[in-house]
Amino acid sequence: MDMMRWLLALAVVYGGVAAASDSCNIADEHCPSVSSLLQQREGYGAKATGGLGGRFVEVTSDKDAGPGTLRAALKHAQGPTWIRFASDMTIVLASQIRVPSNITIDGRGKHITLIDDGLGIYGSRNVILTHLTIDGRFSRLTQAVNVANGSQDVWVDHLDLSRFSDRLLNVKNGSTDVTVSWTKFHDSDKVMLLNNITSKNLFQNYGRDSIARVTLHHNYFLNTVQRNPRAQFGTFHLFNNLLENWDFYGMSFSLEARALVEGNMFSNVSQRKCVEPEFFPTVEGINVNYCRYIQDAPKKSALDNGDSDRRNYEKSKGQYGYKQEFKAFLRLKDNLYLGDAKPVLQDYRPEQVPAPPYCYGYQHPTPDLAETIRRQAGNTLGEFPAVARHSGSGCPS
Repeated sequence: MDMMRWLLALAVVYGGVAAASDSCNIADEHCPSVSSLLQQREGYGAKATGGLGGRFVEVTSDKDAGPGTLRAALKHAQGPTWIRFASDMTIVLASQIRVPSNITIDGRGKHITLIDDGLGIYGSRNVILTHLTIDGRFSRLTQAVNVANGSQDVWVDHLDLSRFSDRLLNVKNGSTDVTVSWTKFHDSDKVMLLNNITSKNLFQNYGRDSIARVTLHHNYFLNTVQRNPRAQFGTFHLFNNLLENWDFYGMSFSLEARALVEGNMFSNVSQRKCVEPEFFPTVEGINVNYCRYIQDAPKKSALDNGDSDRRNYEKSKGQYGYKQEFKAFLRLKDNLYLGDAKPVLQDYRPEQVPAPPYCYGYQHPTPDLAETIRRQAGNTLGEFPAVARHSGSGCPS
C-alpha cells in the first residue's frame, strides 16, 4: 500500500489523527484528513462543506487576539478555510469569536480548549466545528455555540461543552440544516434551545423559524438541569442520544415542533448526590439551584407535550387568536429507559412528522451503546466509531 492510501486508511480508522501530519496544500477531497472527516457527515447538516477546497491555516498562538490566533484566522479568512492547530492550546477568550461562511475549525489530534466564551455563527453557511472543548466557567452570560440569523449547513461534531450561564448551544432565528453529533453537554443548566420565542405573540416568527431542520445524534447529556433540548416550531430528528442524570427534566417539545425521537437512552437515579454549583447565574439576574428536584427528576425524562409554553399560550391566545397548537407533533420509537427513568412523551399526530430524507447510522439502543457514547462523545482526540448508515427513508434500495 502506498503512503497516500495508508494515510487515508489511518485517517478513516482513527477519525483524522493523521490530520496534522499529512502534506496536503489544499483542503480538497483528495486530502486524507479532509475526506476522513467529511465521510462522517449525516443528518440535516450533511451538506456542510466547511473549508472544503480552500487553504489550510494553522493557529500558532494561544492568545485571545493578534497574529497567529484563532480570532485572527477567522477574521481574515478569504474564501474557504480549513483551520488547524500547531499544538495543544488553552485559549482564554475576552469575547465571543464569530465564524464566517465556508470554515472548518478542526481540533483533531490536539487538546484545544476555549475558555470563558465561545463561537458565534451568524448568517453563515457551510461551517464545521470538530474536536474542541469550550468551558464557560460561568464567567459571563454567553453561549458556547450560537447558530443564529439565518445560518445554514452547519455541522457541530465531537465538542465538549460545559458551564455556560446562558446556553451551551442554540439554533435559532431562521437557521436550518444543522447536525449536532457525538458532542458532550455537561454541568450546565439550560443546555440547548432549538428556536426561541422573542415576542409575547408566541407565533410571530413562526414563518421564519419553522423552516429549521436539525439532527441530534449520539450526543451525551450528563449532569445537566434541563433543555436537552427544548425545541419549538421546526423539524427535528433525535436518535441515539444519551441523557444521564438531569436534575429537573430531560427534553421539551412545544408549539408545533415536528420531532422524530427514536433510539434515545434516558438514564437517571433518584438517590444521588447533587453536583450543581451553589447557584446558576441566569439571564434574568436570578440565582437558582435545582438540587431539590433530583428525587423526582427520573419521572421527567421530558416535560409533558407542550407544557413549557402552555401557560403563556393560554394567557395570550385571546389576544392573538392563535390558529396553531401549543403541543408539538411527535413520533416516538424504540427509546430506552434505564435506572429510575420513566417515559413521558407519547405519539401525537405522528403523521405530521416527516420521515428523515436521508440515510443515517441508527443503532438499537442498549446499555452497551450507552457506554460507547459515554466513552466516545466529546472532544476525544479524533477517536470515534464508524457507524454504518442503515437503509430507510431516503436511502437507495
